[in-house]
Amino acid sequence: MASGFAAWVRDQIAARGYESPEEAARALGVYPSQMRQWTTIARSPTPQVLRRVAALFDATVQEVLIAAGFMTEEENVPLSPTRMSLQQLSNKQILDEIRRRTAGDAGGPPIPVRVDGVLHSSDGPPTAFVSNT
Repeated sequence: MASGFAAWVRDQIAARGYESPEEAARALGVYPSQMRQWTTIARSPTPQVLRRVAALFDATVQEVLIAAGFMTEEENVPLSPTRMSLQQLSNKQILDEIRRRTAGDAGGPPIPVRVDGVLHSSDGPPTAFVSNT
C-alpha cells in the first residue's frame, strides 16, 4: 500500500472498484474537484477533511490519521484494560480519588461534598442531610 494521505485515498477508491476519483466523488456525494484534491494533496489535510474522508470511506479516524502521518500504527493501541472508566466508578470513589490527589495542595483543607443527600468530608464519617423544607 502506498504511503501518505493522498495515496491512501487513491487506494480506497481503487479498493471500492471506482474507475476514477470523479466516479468515486459522484457515488460518495462530494464534488469531483474535492475528491481530486484529496488524491493529490501535498500538505497535511485539516481535521475537518480527515473526519469527512473517514466517514465517506467508512474508515476509522485512526486509520485516516495514520494515512495522513499524524499518528503511527504503534500509537494506535487501545487503552489498558486495567484503566477504569469514570462511568464504572461510584460518586464516592471519584470523590475519594480527587481527595487523594489533592491532599497535598496548599489551598486549604478539602472541601466537603454532598452526594445523594450525604455530606462527605475528610474529617469524619459521612453525614446524612435532612431538609426541613
